Amino acid sequence: MEMNKDRDIQNIQHSESNRKPAQGTSLRVKFVLGSLALTFFVILILGAYLYLRIQDNSQLLISRLEGNIRAQAEEDIVNASREQAALLNNFFESINTNTSIVGASIKNILNNQEALASSGYWDARIDLSQLASGSWDNSNQEPASIFIPAGVSISESLSSKLNLIKHSEFVFPSIMKDNPDIVAIYFGGTSRETIYYPNIDLANIVPSDFDVTGRQWYLAAEPKNNPDNQVVWSAPYEDAALNGLVITASVPVIDENNRFQGVAAMDVQLRRITDQVASIKVGKTGYAFLVDNENRIISLPGAGRNDFGILDENALLSDIIETNALPATTPELSEMLTNIKQSNQGLFTMSLAGAERYITYNIIPQIQYKLVIVVPSAEVLSGVKEIEKEIKTQTRNTINVSLLLIAGVLIIASAIAFAVSNNLTKPLQSLNQTATEIIQGNFRARAKVNSRDELETLAATLNTMTDTVSDLVSSLEQRVFERTAELQMVMQQGQQRAKQYEAITRVSQAISANKNLQELLPQIAEVISEQFGFYHVGIFLNDAANKYAVLVAANSEGGKRMLNRGHQLRVGAQGIVGYVTGNNKPRIASNVGNDAVYFNNPDLPDTQSEMALPLAEGNNVLGALDVQSTEPNAFSEQDLEALTTLAELVTIAIQNAKLYEQMDKSLAESKAISQKFFRENWNRLAEEYRFSGYRYTAGIAAPLINEGHKEETGTEQVDRKQVRVPIQIRGVEIGELSVMVPKNENIKSDQIDVIRAVADRVAVIAENARLFDETSRRAERERLVSEITTKIRGTNDPQEMIQTAIRELREALKVSRIEIIPRTNKSPDR
Repeated sequence: MEMNKDRDIQNIQHSESNRKPAQGTSLRVKFVLGSLALTFFVILILGAYLYLRIQDNSQLLISRLEGNIRAQAEEDIVNASREQAALLNNFFESINTNTSIVGASIKNILNNQEALASSGYWDARIDLSQLASGSWDNSNQEPASIFIPAGVSISESLSSKLNLIKHSEFVFPSIMKDNPDIVAIYFGGTSRETIYYPNIDLANIVPSDFDVTGRQWYLAAEPKNNPDNQVVWSAPYEDAALNGLVITASVPVIDENNRFQGVAAMDVQLRRITDQVASIKVGKTGYAFLVDNENRIISLPGAGRNDFGILDENALLSDIIETNALPATTPELSEMLTNIKQSNQGLFTMSLAGAERYITYNIIPQIQYKLVIVVPSAEVLSGVKEIEKEIKTQTRNTINVSLLLIAGVLIIASAIAFAVSNNLTKPLQSLNQTATEIIQGNFRARAKVNSRDELETLAATLNTMTDTVSDLVSSLEQRVFERTAELQMVMQQGQQRAKQYEAITRVSQAISANKNLQELLPQIAEVISEQFGFYHVGIFLNDAANKYAVLVAANSEGGKRMLNRGHQLRVGAQGIVGYVTGNNKPRIASNVGNDAVYFNNPDLPDTQSEMALPLAEGNNVLGALDVQSTEPNAFSEQDLEALTTLAELVTIAIQNAKLYEQMDKSLAESKAISQKFFRENWNRLAEEYRFSGYRYTAGIAAPLINEGHKEETGTEQVDRKQVRVPIQIRGVEIGELSVMVPKNENIKSDQIDVIRAVADRVAVIAENARLFDETSRRAERERLVSEITTKIRGTNDPQEMIQTAIRELREALKVSRIEIIPRTNKSPDR
């Protein structure tokens, strides 16, 4: 026993030495690296989280700052636009007020006729002179110029009116002095008279028939077009007197008697307005311009013309751009004009010349013009870029400081991990040394660890394991021997089971491939003998009278001798096979010498055990499967199960063979009956038509009459030979196709194929014709029967029914006599 133990120890040492791993990284280093990796991973996650949060916060801060700055910039732009629009509106309100003052002054003068008529300041009849053109003019030395067109006479009322209005010379100079933007003040009366200040010798400027009442400023201010009698503004225009851009403000004059006397007006140059608009600067390159209520653009600078793509030469030479008269309007200009039409004030952005621009607009209420300011977004939001750059710089500095802190944390963590690893690895080194001694065979070695933790528990477990291993080594050899024997037995059983399954598979394949019992059953016997190792396998089938079980297949030499002499056993009376076929139950004789029903067969003297299984279909026994072995107790439960399955397969094979035999017999009978019926129909057809075929010669087809038909003779028969091909339908030959060819001609295979193809087509056509003929006859018979039946049903008198039937049958069958004989029943049941 000690020798076995030493040998086991040496084997364990050898196996352990083989399994000893190669020297690698120590546990201390792994622990340190693991701790550092864990620390680095945690710091990396935290660092990544902080980095992403910093970046997100930076972007959020930049986005909010940009939003705030953009909102503030937009508010500043809108406020600037509103302030500038208010300044411009003040200017036009001042002009509006002065225009109203002019109109009110003329009204007061006309209403004070009694006080001013006697002043003698000016007399129209004396101071007016008629020119050669027929128009009236005053002296150029007077402050105001008076013009009356040709064809208007100086009536008393007109003279009185002119004398009164001439007193306006005392009012107009002060108004023009206080408002240097006013170019001229004038009055147009209902009698087509014009008073113009300052005196510009109007009669020599305008045509002699100049009608002031047809001017646009006059018509717009008339009460019928201006029911509220408000100041009316004209569209801006270029002044012919080189006063630049001018606008006219006009107001109707209504006297105290509510009579319309004319229109007072003044021309105002817009140079100060255009200069003020041009001086509006928002940002570095922002600019402003005006848009009137008819989409005319006023005072658009060169930068604006480039932004909106206005390149027309005529538009470039004027301060007023008629957008409707431009040859082509750019999408940017159309979009801008469309947007500012939407409301009185607003702010929007659009892309001009490849850059985003802010566009703000405000209405000038007095004249309904709109002040438009265009500012590049980049200039307004320039502070955003600087703030964004500063935030990114601070973020980058914060990240750098964080990286330095991470490096410091890693260094400190490395020192701590190294110190902790030393405390952990010392007990492990002691355990490793003890384990090495145990591997070398020293089962008395003990681990001594006093760390009061899991390592001390591990040392105690190792010591206990050492004691257990020492005990196990002592009994290892016996257990290995027992397990080996069990394994071999299991392997043998598995191999035997595999052979049984293989036998079943091979038998199944043989049954599927072969339906002939005379070949199949011997093959099954050979397979069972080969796979199970039985020296004799026999298959018995009961005879037709079910009295004897006849041996039909065997694999052994003795079995083949029994086959030759027709070996059989009486069912239910002779041997184990007779018992099985009589009782439909399997029987096993583990020792044939002790079995009462065993049949001692001299052809099988070596049999020690025998098993027979019934081949049965339900309660109907077909035969038996007989298996014999030279070993006693040779049959196991597995053998019984496998052989039972094989017996069932053999039973199925026998049943299938019988079914196939019956089916083949039925098919043969059906085919014979069909061919007989088919042949009789064709024979009947030939007898009815009294000819045996057709001859086709030189395009003419003629029937061959049975009577008098003779074979061709003479020169034609000598010079020709016949090529005959049978005409077959459904395997029945109904005739032949005979082709006469020159005697010396060599018939080729493709010609034969053509003749056979023609014969096949002739067979199909002939069969179709026969079927059509039969169908026609059957239809004719059905028609006659239907007609006779109809005529018989035409009366309820039995005697008349019989006479009608006899008459119709005689006509239909063309016979001279028909008798109807009553039949007497022989049985009361019929």
